[in-house]
Amino acid sequence: MWRLLFVISIFLVTQSGCGEPTPAERNLPRAAFEDWKIQPRERIGALNRYGSELDLAKAYGAKSVRDSSIELGEGDTEIGSLLYADDPQRRVAILWSDAAVKQAPRRAILRGERSRWMLPQDISLGTSLTELEKANGRPFRMTGFAWDYAGGVTSWEGGALDSLLPGVRLYLEPRIEDRAGSAYRRIQGDREFVSSDANLRTLNPRVYQIFVDFESQAR
Repeated sequence: MWRLLFVISIFLVTQSGCGEPTPAERNLPRAAFEDWKIQPRERIGALNRYGSELDLAKAYGAKSVRDSSIELGEGDTEIGSLLYADDPQRRVAILWSDAAVKQAPRRAILRGERSRWMLPQDISLGTSLTELEKANGRPFRMTGFAWDYAGGVTSWEGGALDSLLPGVRLYLEPRIEDRAGSAYRRIQGDREFVSSDANLRTLNPRVYQIFVDFESQAR
């Protein structure tokens, strides 16, 4: 009997040592390492609002993080960090509040057709206008196409996404093959359109760029 108890005790000890958290995991919620979630104002994956480039390297591996010149729009750039630069579906750019030491994320930027990173309501790159309307519970307002800040959502009009996406700016664009028709020509320029506009419904543009601001003074 004592031999059986001894074997069981050894088994339990060895099992308890399996999967011991890394130093980075001790300081961050374990769930952050098992999902691709973005919590506006709080975290993107394992990087919280107090984190640094070093935390990114600890969480995802030093080879997955590199310094890079990040495009901001209108030809402006800023030095930041690029996570998973060679993987379009995992890539995210980070700008820092303290750029000298790369501490405290100021903005996370996603660009492309698809991404593993998910905002609340599973909103991500590739989410369509009609899917956004459904998540919001009502039409929203956005700018026209074919200019520097094309397709940017300007107001959720008091819908559900108002409170779910603080500090988040989404930009939409129609598919290339849909940009030759009259619907596209009618939705252009620095002016606002309601998402229920018939031309926008015809185009049903999709999210191609996401800005997630950690600071309150989002622009």
